[in-house]
Amino acid sequence: MSKNKKVVADLLFIIQIVCTIIFGGGQFVRMLATAQGVSMSWFIFWEIFLIINLILALKAHKNQPSRVTWQTIGSYTLWVIMVTADLGVMVWKGTGTWSKNDTITAIIAGTGILATLIIAMRNSNGINDPIAKGWLAVFFKATPQLMMAIKIMSVGAAGLAGTTVITGHITVLTRLGQLAFSIKEAGWDRNRKGSAISELANEGSWVITTIAWLMN
Repeated sequence: MSKNKKVVADLLFIIQIVCTIIFGGGQFVRMLATAQGVSMSWFIFWEIFLIINLILALKAHKNQPSRVTWQTIGSYTLWVIMVTADLGVMVWKGTGTWSKNDTITAIIAGTGILATLIIAMRNSNGINDPIAKGWLAVFFKATPQLMMAIKIMSVGAAGLAGTTVITGHITVLTRLGQLAFSIKEAGWDRNRKGSAISELANEGSWVITTIAWLMN
């Protein structure tokens, strides 16, 4: 990796870390008072997804350690801490409860995850196929966000912090920017297609959640 690319990669990593802290910290403070509109299923599915990706990142680092793998591990570790803290405060303060919306989310997301796993296992590449991982991200992350948007429209959005909404977009758009540079440099392959499915679904669902938030 050239010096300029290292500088850009380090800058993007710093942006991700700062936004993660603002996202998780702002949401933690808000939910000390209220979690109106925020879904427990959103955090639970997200937490599972983050832990899976952290395990994969640790394995990748063990196989071929590098500056990038260290940064990936650091990013996922911080996200796990932040999401765990946010989910924990909902339970601790009693500001969030499992609702009918969460049950429907679990059914839809769980069905999608199961179907993706079955299809992936039947294909030659199996669960390691980047396209399969992209679709898992859709059901672990994007689906709960869409369902939370429906909940916000029904009960209000007082529990979703403005800093969380804004930094959510910054982190995803930063990753999409990294992906765009990667595609421009090396073209499309299954890894980049899988990442595109994941991040575009993530941003698209967060846009819908943001619209619901703005309307309440």
